[in-house]
Amino acid sequence: RREDDMSSPDARAVPDDFFADDESYVPKRALEDAAELKRELIRKWRAADGADASAAPRARTIVLVTSGGTTAPLERAQVRCVDNFSSGTRGARLVEEFSARDACEVVLLQRDGSCAPYERMVVASATPVERRTFERAPHALDAFELAEDGRTARARRGRGDAVARALRCLREETRKVTTIRFKTLFEYLTLLKAACEAIEEEAMRRGGRAVVVLAAAVSDFYVPWRDLPEHKIQSAAHARDGLELTLRPVPKMLGLIKSEWCPNALVVGFKLETDINILADKALRSLRRYRLDAVVANQLTTRYDFVHLHTADGHSRKLSRPDDEPAYPIGLGFGPTTLDGQIVDALLALADDVSTRP
Repeated sequence: RREDDMSSPDARAVPDDFFADDESYVPKRALEDAAELKRELIRKWRAADGADASAAPRARTIVLVTSGGTTAPLERAQVRCVDNFSSGTRGARLVEEFSARDACEVVLLQRDGSCAPYERMVVASATPVERRTFERAPHALDAFELAEDGRTARARRGRGDAVARALRCLREETRKVTTIRFKTLFEYLTLLKAACEAIEEEAMRRGGRAVVVLAAAVSDFYVPWRDLPEHKIQSAAHARDGLELTLRPVPKMLGLIKSEWCPNALVVGFKLETDINILADKALRSLRRYRLDAVVANQLTTRYDFVHLHTADGHSRKLSRPDDEPAYPIGLGFGPTTLDGQIVDALLALADDVSTRP
């Protein structure tokens, strides 16, 4: 990635009409769906106000977590696209940890088909040896087996604890987590804007706070909607000379989150690099450029072992996986001492600090 090194300082600036309904940049359908999503969120929260007088008080902290990668379509028909490797594992783990805190309610903006909270506990309950000998990818159903009658299922030996824990957490998720799914960059950006505006409004109404955790891997380059062909690109038409594509830099929306969409929120970015030597500098530049409150910096090959948390006040700290938590299989760890639990508690402490500043 080289978004911070572009020769033009405003190469990633957001056009004033980016979210206009003339379909220059995003399809009208995505705008309409996002607007409806915002209305549905507000209706859901309002309806829950007096639904059960005996229920626990509403959480005062509303956390938006984005997770998974976006696709950049190459045709309006969306047969071909530019994608990235993100599985959504970190986002799923963060949602599990946030929702385990009594003070938090979570909105998850999740890539369709990416790693889901709690489900990954069951998949990860396979041992490393089993993973190496699988002839196919691990699946949540691998935690179960058919009973002797061939008609009923049961948890495999050694998997029952993982299945029961996932089911208990899933029951709690129904109450505390709202999931919104996206696939394309267009869907992600429009839904992000709507969700940020909704949690800002609701957090202020509750007298609480909003936290935005941007763990999704967002496309760096795309083709604006107006420039996309209607139908699938025909390979035969480019068999001789090849296919040339012109991809435009995706406008950076981070600044808008702080300035317009969710100005009172604690906003946290993630910076992933393959080169550890440039990671800290890139994280600090993101903090300054987009007025973020914190950036979680992680290197590709060690991202599940440790991260560095950089904050707007100039401080930095390293958070590490406990020695007794296995690095593999990813997903078995759960709780405040795990790496993701430490990230969540550090961010909530930072939100407390920011909210009490004069």
